[in-house]
Amino acid sequence: MQEIVFKQTHNVFLDNGIIGLYRYLQRATRDELPSWMAPLRPFNLREGEHFNLTNSELRIMHERLFDLLEEVYYVMGKEVYDTFTPKQETEGGNLYFNEDGTSFWRFPKMNTYGVTELLTNNAQGVTRLETNTRKFAAIEKDNPVLASAIQQGFSKAGIKMLSKIYFNEPYTKLTRLEKPIKAYFEEGPNACYLTGESVKRLVDGQNISPFISGITMFNSYLNSSDKKVSWKALYLSRFAPVTSLYIYPNKLREGLNVYFVYSDTLTNLNDLLSEKLFGGLMKDRDVLKQHEFLANFPKNDENNALGKGFDYIGVNENLFYLLFTLLKQILGEKPTPETYARRIARGLFTKTVGLVSIRADAFASTMRPSRFEYLSHFRYAIDIINRLEKQGINFRSVLGSLKLIKPSLKGGQNSYALERQLREQILERVLNGKTIIDDIEGYYVDCYGYLLDSLNDPTKNIGFKHYNQIFNFLNAYETTTNPIIMENADLQSRALKLGAQVGQGILNYAENDRKTNARQGRKYIISLRKANQFDRFLAELSRIQTRFTLNFSRDLLEGVNADNYAWIKQFIIISALNQINPELSPKSSTSNENK
Repeated sequence: MQEIVFKQTHNVFLDNGIIGLYRYLQRATRDELPSWMAPLRPFNLREGEHFNLTNSELRIMHERLFDLLEEVYYVMGKEVYDTFTPKQETEGGNLYFNEDGTSFWRFPKMNTYGVTELLTNNAQGVTRLETNTRKFAAIEKDNPVLASAIQQGFSKAGIKMLSKIYFNEPYTKLTRLEKPIKAYFEEGPNACYLTGESVKRLVDGQNISPFISGITMFNSYLNSSDKKVSWKALYLSRFAPVTSLYIYPNKLREGLNVYFVYSDTLTNLNDLLSEKLFGGLMKDRDVLKQHEFLANFPKNDENNALGKGFDYIGVNENLFYLLFTLLKQILGEKPTPETYARRIARGLFTKTVGLVSIRADAFASTMRPSRFEYLSHFRYAIDIINRLEKQGINFRSVLGSLKLIKPSLKGGQNSYALERQLREQILERVLNGKTIIDDIEGYYVDCYGYLLDSLNDPTKNIGFKHYNQIFNFLNAYETTTNPIIMENADLQSRALKLGAQVGQGILNYAENDRKTNARQGRKYIISLRKANQFDRFLAELSRIQTRFTLNFSRDLLEGVNADNYAWIKQFIIISALNQINPELSPKSSTSNENK
């Protein structure tokens, strides 16, 4: 067999695996190769002659085909799976021996990270040749002299001996490749539900790859053979991490967010994963190693307009951070409208593009996928970020201010995640074009209550918030995406004016202390919010007007009726609290809130 074809499957993992394999074949054509890629040099690969990528397939042709597939597999494993930190490299915490145990060589302990952790569950390493891994108990029984030499080697190196002993080569964290046989490729009765191809014999994916058996995406539940897949599918799945983007929310690695790009053709997918687009977000190998493999994107977050990536731990927070960073990479920091139109059209909008996000959480000693979502309206997400920025929205101020936690929960075990829970929820809605009025109204009301509590107990302070930036963000977003607001822009504008009048009226009442007035106004704001009928809404407005001697213009309420009062009421409350909350909030030394 001298030719193999990997066809596009429209399975995001396998299609990314095809591109990952293609990238390593391309790299092998270079004149100068790093030492760990040296095994590919004897194949003298040339694109077009030995491999070729089209819209629908990757075709590989070589007289030593199986040898080539095996070598490129383990070369990829050296870079992507056999990962170790600088500390692990210095310590050299493991040994492998020659056959008689008289010589040994150190090599670092390794761990898998990102998608490789999901694929292997960070299983114990194996040697490429099965005979090079033996259990010490068996060695001790069969060859006591060799066992004694091995014990002396570990003692001399000062390393604790484990149950498995390695000979002639260090272990790899990549699952040992099952030797291909003709039955894996010849047409037969057994269909692979991942590739759609029917072959004589499938391979067992359950015991080899926990990720494949664990994630529902890989299980059709039709029959018991679903855990079996074709040799091609399993081979490609192990190349999928090459093009993936991932981030652990913290150094404890309690969760993992992973993102895959997908497209309608393999050539489009390859273009999208180029250095000019998504590929340009990924950290270099040495940088990734120095950062202990906590995240392979962005390439550099030192000057990122949203701050450090580890502040964004939720799937949608991370996704927003990724899209924002991608947009900045394509456009630069201060793009003109012409730049946006030209670069986006040339790079992203001419291709079908989407993202798959996966969330996995630590459970005992494993990482278990808990969420799997498609972002198919990628163009919308990129465009809304750009539009809001052009309208003056400072996302760093907005997203920093949306971190909120009930003061009594500060210092709790999950406080870091709880503080970002609302932001994750809002960004999920933004990325999917859903209204955020309810969330922002709840945010302002919660802040109002916490701020009033902090007047009595300063330890309950929620910190400085850019209320005006959040207010502007809400208005810009809703007037861009919400058809009801877009069709009633005048009504919304009048609601905001009325709300501002209510807020200032409460603060300035009877020349009292403004904080005292803010405290007294709380019950009126709460009663207005609870008004769930149109008549009661009008009555509560009248009550506020009477209590704080306000003079509402009739024009402000013209057009308000039982059908639209609910969202108008929300804008009134938000606008009123946008006046009151900054008065109660601690002042920032670097910004004037309402400018």
